[in-house]
Amino acid sequence: MKTRKGGFTLIELLVVIAVIALLMAILLPALSRARESAKRIVCSGQVKQVGIAVLAYASDSANRMPTYNSNVEKSQPYLLNHSYALYRADPGYIDANGKPLPMKLALLYEGKFITEPKVFYCPSNIEPLYKYSSYCLPRPWGSLPQQFNVEDGEGHNQWIRMGYTYLPTDPRANRDATGTPVESARTIDSQDTRIPYLTDLVRHLTAISHTRQRHPAVNALFKDGHVSLCNETYVFESPVWGQMEAGAIPELAGNYLIFKLIGGQSRDATAQ
Repeated sequence: MKTRKGGFTLIELLVVIAVIALLMAILLPALSRARESAKRIVCSGQVKQVGIAVLAYASDSANRMPTYNSNVEKSQPYLLNHSYALYRADPGYIDANGKPLPMKLALLYEGKFITEPKVFYCPSNIEPLYKYSSYCLPRPWGSLPQQFNVEDGEGHNQWIRMGYTYLPTDPRANRDATGTPVESARTIDSQDTRIPYLTDLVRHLTAISHTRQRHPAVNALFKDGHVSLCNETYVFESPVWGQMEAGAIPELAGNYLIFKLIGGQSRDATAQ
């Protein structure tokens, strides 16, 4: 009578491998969803932290919101443009010592209301243009020039960008031909209560930072300080996204229309 030697047969090994492959196929999507959920929670906490810092800044600044533009000679400090720019190396945007002047949420960093600049970047951001790591070489964050701006092949301006869309609007402000306010809200009190003033990036539909239940989602910060996760289908199926992509409407006009959708002010927002 033959006795079986130790070890597995080929069939047994193949069965084990098949079982492991099946378990991986089941578990990996769950792990991926868990990672995304964790990043979404981190992002929500960062957005909430920005809201607290804005209130603290306003308390120390006669109720004013962080100024939208640091160059008061070239254009009005509240004139809406480039919702993501924090520092620029253009003439008029640097001081006598060559240091870039802060604008928007960079004022929270310069005033030490926020001490870690990573807070300005969603950990789920897809595009390198809006990632923290793009603005830390060869100089520390907050300094220019940065290698990314010249080495990514796109010829981007020497700016430091953030990873959120900042658009505090005043419902009483003058508007342009698209119906977009032409100036940002000057004070906490003048902000529109119905729509957010800061969200995850809302530029390209294919680069939305988050998903929830397999639908695109963004965190949104409102005047009263609460943060809401929006994954309403009508927001992300709006034709506004395509209009922005095609250049049919200015980016800020598109951002404003999407903010209105997120705030539930319109279910059929399109450029006028």
